[in-house]
Amino acid sequence: MVFVKQLYIHPVKSMQGIALDESEVQACGLRYDRIFMVTEPDSTFITAREMPQLLQLKTAIHDQGITIYFSDQQSILVNYADFSLNNEPTVVWGNQFTAYIASINVNRFLSEFLHRDVQLRWIGTQSDRVVKRYPNTPLAFADAYPYLLINTASFQYLQQQCPERLTIEQFRGNIIIDGALPFAEDGWKTIKIGDIIFDVVKACSRCGMTRVNLNTHQYLPDNEPLKTLRYFRQDEQGEIDFGMNMIARNTGHININDKIEVLVRQTSKRYIKSFPKETLIATKPCQITVESTTFTGNNKLSILEQLEQNGIPMPYSCRAGVCGRCQVVLEEGEVTPMTQSSIRRNNRILACSCIPKSANLTLKLSRHKS
Repeated sequence: MVFVKQLYIHPVKSMQGIALDESEVQACGLRYDRIFMVTEPDSTFITAREMPQLLQLKTAIHDQGITIYFSDQQSILVNYADFSLNNEPTVVWGNQFTAYIASINVNRFLSEFLHRDVQLRWIGTQSDRVVKRYPNTPLAFADAYPYLLINTASFQYLQQQCPERLTIEQFRGNIIIDGALPFAEDGWKTIKIGDIIFDVVKACSRCGMTRVNLNTHQYLPDNEPLKTLRYFRQDEQGEIDFGMNMIARNTGHININDKIEVLVRQTSKRYIKSFPKETLIATKPCQITVESTTFTGNNKLSILEQLEQNGIPMPYSCRAGVCGRCQVVLEEGEVTPMTQSSIRRNNRILACSCIPKSANLTLKLSRHKS
């Protein structure tokens, strides 16, 4: 029998999740899931993709709002009533909507913790954001869809292939299921959990968020688990999928151990399978020049990682070859792309998903905005 094994909510986007025995299903997601988000003062959203230390913060829900904990000694109470009276323009992945800004004290607490000026935003009692492909479906601060299903068997298969120790919580799912074969969820179109019907709308494209070790709050080495996922979960467009995005047709409650019934099946998405050869590629040094700076790199780490290690700041968001923010211009040399989308027009490449191939690379920081 396929059943619900775990339920999670993440009240503040990119902070630690809360495990539940049961939860209320709403159109915009499980109740309390991702209803708060940390942003720049200009409304640009901030996540653990670029600031893994956000995952050090825990939350607890109460009737008036939430409490954010940095440690047993440091916490702050965040009341709904303390947010601004006027909703302010807010953006997530180009999706424009409005949200409310927290009090000065809350924003100061988070700014001191993150060592940069930030704001906490609340979606409000009703969200005016909607899912792009489903304009009748409201959405809080989740990246693109209100629900994310993760299959325990699929995770276990990934762990068997991946050299780094993973946790299923790294993938930030809401509904964790058990009892199915690995990647059986690829072939589901409509499922029923208890009395709730969910449409499985697409496979979830994964980003650098999955690389953060939840115990150390540091990135896992060698671009894992994305590196391993590329071998068997990369599609023809270069996106790396794990888990399934869903929307709910009705509201109600779901519980741990609820049976999952597959109502409608679909043809599974096609993935390019390219498992690595057993032979190891020897590490070779290379000279990398960026603008006026030259340093010795290697043919193992991504260009983005090597730039960061040598103190050269680069914009990024996904770290998976999807968002395009880390574009640089390849003026000289060759690279090995990790995804088909890593090589762009006019000699532009994505630093997060290209590895040096030649002995010398010359790069120019791109001014292109994607």
